[in-house]
Amino acid sequence: MNTILRKQFLAHVGQTSPSPMLVEVARAEGSFFYTPEGKRYYDLVAGVSVSNVGHCNPAVVKAVQEQAARYMHVMVYGELVETPQVEYAAKVASLLSGGLSSLYFVNSGAEAVEGALKLAKRYTGRTELVSMRRAYHGSTHGSMSMMGAPEGEEWKGAFRPLLPDVQAIEFNDFGELERITRRTASLRLSSLYCLWEYFMETYMPTAAPTEAMIAP
Repeated sequence: MNTILRKQFLAHVGQTSPSPMLVEVARAEGSFFYTPEGKRYYDLVAGVSVSNVGHCNPAVVKAVQEQAARYMHVMVYGELVETPQVEYAAKVASLLSGGLSSLYFVNSGAEAVEGALKLAKRYTGRTELVSMRRAYHGSTHGSMSMMGAPEGEEWKGAFRPLLPDVQAIEFNDFGELERITRRTASLRLSSLYCLWEYFMETYMPTAAPTEAMIAP
């Protein structure tokens, strides 16, 4: 690795772990990325699913180049009519069910969690938030509050006090669903779609919680 670049990385780029991998990326293609020396690595992260159709996918590169030649970011969403955004929103809305028809675009999963928590509390008028033990929801203030305890203390302990009225329940324990009450504004799941279906069919009366977030 370029020694100067390595020093600049350590000095000026915030690291997310005590021992960063320090692998310099020169280029990427498909499921691999390469160092300046040509060493190939399997990329099993794919930009946290951002590049889930492969690096430098020709169709993606072409679309990005064409759009960049027209305009990039011009204004916050919901103000100007931008063709790619509107067409994408309409396509996603056509695949949704249950009367869902409008999309709110955000920049990250944590931001989506924050928005969903606020929407749930505003819509329901309730304050209690329920999440699952041993699940990660993001590193912003609200999403970090949804990490279960005590296993989440390593990440969130230094930032307390966090959001109040939050509790975590266990995966695969249907008895835990009894802790979801009419005070609950939101149930945050990380996976376990089968448990969610069971909950919806068994525990969701008309006046019960009306919002939930599911992250695959």
